[in-house]
Amino acid sequence: MVRGIYEIRLNDSVLDAIKIMGKNDISSVVVSDDNGTYWGIITELDILKNHSNLDKVKAKEIMTTNITTISPTAPLEKATSLMAEKKIHHLYVISELNENKIIGVISSSDIIKLMSELHE
Repeated sequence: MVRGIYEIRLNDSVLDAIKIMGKNDISSVVVSDDNGTYWGIITELDILKNHSNLDKVKAKEIMTTNITTISPTAPLEKATSLMAEKKIHHLYVISELNENKIIGVISSSDIIKLMSELHE
C-alpha cells in the first residue's frame, strides 16, 4: 500500500491530474470537493479514454465514481479477489476509525510486486 493519497478538486482540470500523476509517478488521484468529501477517482485509463482538451475538461466530467475500498488489515487474497471481480486496478484503503477517510491506495502493480517478493 502506498500511504497517503493525492487529491484534486471536482472543478480542477484533467491536466492538473496529469501533472500530479506524472510528477509523483502514480496512476490515480482522488477527486474531492472543497469540504474534503471524496466523489471519485481519475485513473490513467480515464485519461486515455478522454484525452482531448485536457486543460478545459474538469475532473468531475471524467472521474470514475464508484471507489472500491478495503480495510488496511484485509488479507492479500481479499485485495486480489476484489480487483479481479470488479476488474479494477486500484483499491483505496480506508481508516478503520473513520470509513470516510482514505489513508492509502493499493494498485495492481503493488500486488504483483508483493507477490514477487513473497515468492523469492
